[in-house]
Amino acid sequence: MNYMYLNRFFSKKYLMDALFTNAFNAEVFIEEIKKNYNILTKDYRNEFFFKNTLFNKLVLGKYSLTTTAAFSEMTVGKSKADFVLINHNKGMVYEIKTDLDNLDRLVYQLDDYSSAFSEVYVVTSEKNYYPVYKVVKESNQSVGIIVLTDNVTLSVRKKAIENNSNLNHEVLFKLLRKNEYEQILLLKFACLPNVKPVQYFKTSLQWFKTINIKEAQKLVFYQLRKRIDIEGDEIFKGLPMQIRWLVYTGNFKYKELCAISDKLNLY
Repeated sequence: MNYMYLNRFFSKKYLMDALFTNAFNAEVFIEEIKKNYNILTKDYRNEFFFKNTLFNKLVLGKYSLTTTAAFSEMTVGKSKADFVLINHNKGMVYEIKTDLDNLDRLVYQLDDYSSAFSEVYVVTSEKNYYPVYKVVKESNQSVGIIVLTDNVTLSVRKKAIENNSNLNHEVLFKLLRKNEYEQILLLKFACLPNVKPVQYFKTSLQWFKTINIKEAQKLVFYQLRKRIDIEGDEIFKGLPMQIRWLVYTGNFKYKELCAISDKLNLY
């Protein structure tokens, strides 16, 4: 099987090209989605498969789009978090380790994530559970472990323990865009730094560091949560479950989501 083809198939570009070609046939396309996803499920559980499962089980299953935002490849310190979930003002990070990955950088990744998030999980396969457990036990025992089982369920083998001891103002601050940290400064200080542009970021960070670390974390998560404003849990639940994460991360407007649903004759 050409697994590179599967990586291309489950991409935004392929999805859009397929949906909006004159020859598009919803029934044929959905069958192709199911066939290819079945190969992922049985033989090639790549990072996309893990992320799509987390999105379906957590964002749409446990929570909702109204209260929750999910992010992929978020830079935290010197690492990029695979899957970040913000529910209300609470944030959790999920580092994915598939059978295709090695664990060489896991210790450093967990250190980075714990500087911004109080709850950190590693999501892995049954095969990788004990190697991951060994790393977690030796480096950061507050980290939780979730196994994506053969039956595509999320089994919490080790629950994450809330840990605030490593939280770092600067790492939290750098999660934000300029307009987002300005909203926090205005809320807390009712003004913004009146300094030269070259000093603006540094001074803003200095102000931010005076906020209690847990309050600062909540304020950051609130801003991140506002970054994604998607309507329509029902639209997403009406989409084939195999492509929901793909559509969610496609930055589509509400009208575009409706158009995709209409194309698939599902909503």
